[in-house]
Amino acid sequence: MKVYGKEMEEKQRVENEIINGFDLAMRNREFKIYLQPRVSLFDYSIIGAEAVVRWQRPDGTVMIPDAFISLYERNGRIIDLDFFVFEEVVKFLAQNKKKGRKLIPISVNASILHARNSDTVEHYLEILNRYGINPALLEIELTETATVSYYDNVKRLFERFQKVNMQTALDDFGSGYSLLNTVIDIPVNTVKIDKVFMDNCKTSERGMYFLHQIVAVVKGLGYRVVCEGVENLEQVEVLRKAGCEEAQGFWFAHPMPVEEFEQIMYQKMPYRKV
Repeated sequence: MKVYGKEMEEKQRVENEIINGFDLAMRNREFKIYLQPRVSLFDYSIIGAEAVVRWQRPDGTVMIPDAFISLYERNGRIIDLDFFVFEEVVKFLAQNKKKGRKLIPISVNASILHARNSDTVEHYLEILNRYGINPALLEIELTETATVSYYDNVKRLFERFQKVNMQTALDDFGSGYSLLNTVIDIPVNTVKIDKVFMDNCKTSERGMYFLHQIVAVVKGLGYRVVCEGVENLEQVEVLRKAGCEEAQGFWFAHPMPVEEFEQIMYQKMPYRKV
């Protein structure tokens, strides 16, 4: 019990440090944007990217989102962080537009807390207008779990995004509820299938059959399908046979700083950091 108490005390200390350090980290621009390529399974070209955030601490450590996102969800500061990430992505697109480059669509994760605010979409749109970026180049992602839990709110939010020509995506499909009626009625452009379906393919023919059927159903409903978490060549072949046309995962590339992404974004994949 004594050891347990010390562990809990240390955990609480770290959490307090993360929570109390938010404002200073924002002022010092310690939150950095990383991009993970979205790859065509036809020719392995990069056809998009997903933006994720990393916290580069003054002591040199890099903190992944799992360490701080849930805490900022709890105290509401995730709203500020989401808008910061979105604006950094839009800045990146604006810089490439100024250089005359072909712009690649980028998806950005959003908290379910945005669904509570009536001016959320206007705030996103104001950022896009400020930098002169086409809304269709940005895709807002919400997880399947959040969508099912707050279905009506998410549906209204996604409808508003689509009215201003922003793309919407259902992330981690299959990781939780896997309710097909969710994708039938929710206004999304893209469904990102969780790697759990590929994991099931390894263990049974039924798993492989189910993956084929899920991809066929989602595509048949008119959505783009992206399979996440691709970690080896075997999974790439499984997805191609299942009819999936787009994928992302460590087999192609880990999330990387925007400067590194710029160097490879017009190359063919697979590109992998060793």
